[in-house]
Amino acid sequence: LLTLPHRVGGARLPRIDVVDLREKKQPGAHAAGPTYDWVIRGDLDAALRHTLERGEQSILLLNRRGYSSFVQCMECGHVIVCPNCSITLTHHRAPERLICHYCMHQEGVPDKCVRCAGVTMQQRGLGTQQVERLLCERFPSARIARMDVDTTSGKWAHTEILDRVGAGTVDILLGTQMIAKGLDFPNVTLVGVVDADVGINLPDFRASERCYQLLAQVAGRAGRGAKGGRVLIQTRVPEHHAVRCALNHDYAGFVREELDGRVSPPYPPNTRLANVVFSGAVEEDVSSLAIAAAEWLRDLVVHAKGTVEVVGPAPSPIERIKTRWRWHVLLKSENPAELTRVGRYFMERFEIPAMGQLRITLDRDPVTLL
Repeated sequence: LLTLPHRVGGARLPRIDVVDLREKKQPGAHAAGPTYDWVIRGDLDAALRHTLERGEQSILLLNRRGYSSFVQCMECGHVIVCPNCSITLTHHRAPERLICHYCMHQEGVPDKCVRCAGVTMQQRGLGTQQVERLLCERFPSARIARMDVDTTSGKWAHTEILDRVGAGTVDILLGTQMIAKGLDFPNVTLVGVVDADVGINLPDFRASERCYQLLAQVAGRAGRGAKGGRVLIQTRVPEHHAVRCALNHDYAGFVREELDGRVSPPYPPNTRLANVVFSGAVEEDVSSLAIAAAEWLRDLVVHAKGTVEVVGPAPSPIERIKTRWRWHVLLKSENPAELTRVGRYFMERFEIPAMGQLRITLDRDPVTLL
């Protein structure tokens, strides 16, 4: 474990406060999307205004690009999904379109529902494009820059935006996780997290860990100069240990709580993992292959008298990506050599039926289980 307990030059870590989004009297949203007061609550709005008045800079983090997360018919509830993936299409503006962030399928925004022909199509969820529009309406004289995949896809676009921030020609930098680390601007005295709950409840054992990392990293962008800094985190789960420990810069406390949750059932670092993913064009063929492979693996583990546990099979959290259906089986073991031996034997000996474009991949020590 390598630690950096002190900042360069003896600078102090910024103060972090929580803005609770669970207040009973919340401003609402309308058909065009959430209002500014619904997105940026009072404490963060006041802090932004004071920072602008002092001629200092702010960073706002929302780890979700696009304009809104999905488009839903308010008459029948139908949500527009990708034809190739088990995921909703994200609404983008300029140009106006719906995009899948997995296969990049694109289509126009419909005027009416394809299921019931209803004309009330509402944008739900929140993305960086929408927050940028709301900020421009709230602070018309502020110089605002948005930094996400959509604005940094061109050559040198990333550098050009950061050069403007460094030169002081940007008052508010809004972006996704790419602005959370590595930036050192002494005039940035305020960091706001628009919604800390994005990704915190994903079906992945590392979801809380990633949330804490993101909060700790983006908090470190504030107060890097003599002026000091402040961080405001908007969340609906202020009691969650990732948020609670981020408030106190308490990495050790977060690790203790997180490790306790990975004991039973065991997850890394208390065990080692291999994720065996089965995919194909026909859902029934993929499920049959995964079930057969899991039985094959269990027989192998029993006969070899090994220490590998077979968990599953089950559909992957995102069942379909790029027209391919996906199931998976987890292999767990405290013995890395045994896990390697079983995984290698399975990949070399298990026969894949010649139908349905079936494919098997083994992801050793997977970064994500999605």
